[in-house]
Amino acid sequence: MNKTFIRSFSQTSLRCKPGYSTVQPVHHLINVEKSKLKPSLQNVLLPQDDIRSVKYKPTEISQDRVADYYTNSIESDLLLHFYDHDSKIIEGNKRRSWGNDSPYKVYRSSRNPRGGTRSTKNQYPITNKNIPKLESIVIHSYNKNSLEHHWLNISTRLQLSVISNVKAKQIFNKSNILPWKVRVGKACGGKVELYDRDMNQFISTLTELVLPRIRAFKGIKFSSGDKNGNISFGLTAEDVQLFPELENFQELFPNLNGIDITFKTTAQNDSQAKTLLSTYGFPFSKE
Repeated sequence: MNKTFIRSFSQTSLRCKPGYSTVQPVHHLINVEKSKLKPSLQNVLLPQDDIRSVKYKPTEISQDRVADYYTNSIESDLLLHFYDHDSKIIEGNKRRSWGNDSPYKVYRSSRNPRGGTRSTKNQYPITNKNIPKLESIVIHSYNKNSLEHHWLNISTRLQLSVISNVKAKQIFNKSNILPWKVRVGKACGGKVELYDRDMNQFISTLTELVLPRIRAFKGIKFSSGDKNGNISFGLTAEDVQLFPELENFQELFPNLNGIDITFKTTAQNDSQAKTLLSTYGFPFSKE
């Protein structure tokens, strides 16, 4: 018998606490004969996704209007916009061979693509099976002041978690830059990636509440993109204050930091990705 002191609100008493077993019960290992179950226990046989099942776990029941908007409107409109009956596969700019006219060229690494250093993917005709779609959104924040003040890493990650509803991950430096006091493996900010409902909720907040209130915002730069269907743009610390989760609680976030937002899509080029984001309400500017 173990004796432990437990402090209550008004007094300290000695309570005798008996030991207990740490072995998990094994009733779930017993085979159940379903044919001999009572009528009152028939709910045990129901699948777990049935609301009458004893193992049913409720999930989100609110309607995701952004996902429904893509399924009911955007998807069919993009297919009509990009479909071309006579379109063919466009070969990407691939790495080249040095040739076989010399034995010294046999084991050499392949040459860079024409006009650049990075190869591009093949572009296939748009059908009902490869309509461009938004996969995820990556929110990244690099705080250079956290290199000297480590407690700012907590503030940066908390800022990302509040506006995205997802726990942010810690990021670390990958190179050494002496003038900036940057060291490999030193914490320097946070990162979060959004999917499904959290991604759609962030899109609604961004297009309806944040971007329309930024006076200096003229749209995402038309030159933004990595030529593979991913679009990025940034927001300053003053712009981040317009998020409703931070605007009403500015005294709790005195050290806000700017963020970089990247849209990962299944589009085959930047033109398709920009058309997709335009349907969600994101403006683009050629300035």
